[in-house]
Amino acid sequence: MKRIRTLFASAAQQSLARGRSKLAVLTCAGFMIFPQMPDYMVFNVGLTRMQLRLIYLCGGLCTVFSMNWIGRWADRAGKLKVFTIMSLIAGVPILVLTNLPRVPIPVALCVSTALMICMSGRFVPAMAMATGAVEARHRGGFMSINSAVQQLSMGGTAYISGLILGETSTHEVTHFPVNGIISIICTYTCIYLARFLKAAPEEKDAVRAPVFVEPG
Repeated sequence: MKRIRTLFASAAQQSLARGRSKLAVLTCAGFMIFPQMPDYMVFNVGLTRMQLRLIYLCGGLCTVFSMNWIGRWADRAGKLKVFTIMSLIAGVPILVLTNLPRVPIPVALCVSTALMICMSGRFVPAMAMATGAVEARHRGGFMSINSAVQQLSMGGTAYISGLILGETSTHEVTHFPVNGIISIICTYTCIYLARFLKAAPEEKDAVRAPVFVEPG
């Protein structure tokens, strides 16, 4: 308990509460869409259940390369700048996918892949900023609490997004654009919250590299 109290005290001093909120809201942005996306792609866009695997295959393959490139870009250009750019861009595929009509499979794959690239691309600089805002001695505890907050956000958001949606007599998903708008609001809210994250000061008691002294 003392460790947890210390962690929350440190978070208050360095505005980590907003940082934790940012990651929670960032998670909400994705889970307003992804849990219901398979049904929407099948009943509204026209894909078959067998073709759904192509969405995750293409998205997964592309994010393997895009996340590495975005990480390097964030190191060069600045994490806040890259996070802001990726978040602004993410609004486009969110809006397009949640309003997507029946289109050919290649078009659907391009839109879903662009969405996955943008959504995953936000987490690269976001996680770097969050972990960099807490002192190294508290980082493990911070990440464990942050993981719990994210899991709670995932479950709560998936439940709420399911309540918003409806279904027609032909099983088409309704009100999905509303989820898209909420996702965009969450995404852009994170841009505001990200500005409160400040890098933690270097600790004076940091572990030093061992020094070898030659006998003589």
